[in-house]
Amino acid sequence: MGDVIPLRQYSPTYQPAYAPAPRPVVVRTYELPRTRTIAERLGLAGLRLTRRGRVVLVLLAMILVAPMVTWGATAVASSPGEPTEVRVHAVQPGETLWGFAKEVAKPGEDVRHAVARLQDLNNMSSGAVRVGELLLLPEE
Repeated sequence: MGDVIPLRQYSPTYQPAYAPAPRPVVVRTYELPRTRTIAERLGLAGLRLTRRGRVVLVLLAMILVAPMVTWGATAVASSPGEPTEVRVHAVQPGETLWGFAKEVAKPGEDVRHAVARLQDLNNMSSGAVRVGELLLLPEE
């Protein structure tokens, strides 16, 4: 046999397993939208009222409110109307509201006003009447 060659000690070298290069971690934060104040919306963000400005503002508010207060104070209920004696009449063929108004019109009163009174008394929106309809007619 020949020469003996000494064996080198074999020591395997391990390389690290494949891993991608580390990247920086990005954390996204959510910010609530900033709400704008009324002063900012009107473009008055840095405005400060002086004493005179506050006095003028209060006087203007009082001038605007005063007519509403006095208007409300003058509102009064009207007295109820006088009671009217009425009779119930069933409409017959050929009868009209105009004809009834001629009958109940006061001396010298326009017939149109009498028609309006009859419509008001019977809660009618128009001057049309139907056969068999019950009408309230004022007694003279």
